[in-house]
Amino acid sequence: MRRMACLALLLLTGCVTAQDTATGVQAGPRHRFLAFAGYNSPVLVVSVNAPFQLTPTDVAARLAEYADGAVMGSDVTYTASRAAATKNNYRIVARFDAEQATSTGEVCRSAYQTAVLAARYADRTNLFMAFCDQDEPIAGAKVSGPKLSGLGDPVLRDMIRQGMKEMFPGSAGQNRSGSMGSFELAPRPHFRLNPLDGIL
Repeated sequence: MRRMACLALLLLTGCVTAQDTATGVQAGPRHRFLAFAGYNSPVLVVSVNAPFQLTPTDVAARLAEYADGAVMGSDVTYTASRAAATKNNYRIVARFDAEQATSTGEVCRSAYQTAVLAARYADRTNLFMAFCDQDEPIAGAKVSGPKLSGLGDPVLRDMIRQGMKEMFPGSAGQNRSGSMGSFELAPRPHFRLNPLDGIL
């Protein structure tokens, strides 16, 4: 109910809303995958379709700064440099203005594409964030806020931090159990995610 009220007042108040997307991986394992990805190395941040006249790497560098410290109880840091992220198959993908029907998996895959469709709005900016292992989604969050004035707009920092909190709810040490969503039966039995990576 609170999210609906905030959404209704978005234009008037500049409210930022964020909503978790279902990936089959629960909160505890999400934190463990993030801790594994960020162990002795920052986690890669990738920007897709940012509405700014800057390179994706420049935008990602600012988003990485905004993400630092956003996850409660986590000391993981973030970077826009693929070389600096030793486990760069894991990444936070920040896709701006994705079309409404876009899935979390599609956000993960968009990090590897050169041309991605955007649905720009005159009154707001939408941001679809995903934590991925290559093209497999571990966590996701849809974030919406007022139209951004630029990369330095404080609303963007709020959007990134709220998105991170939705993807990794609670404290890193709070939930040690939960489904890892690693195993799938269709189209053939296989591991979608490596469950050993989530065990530390």
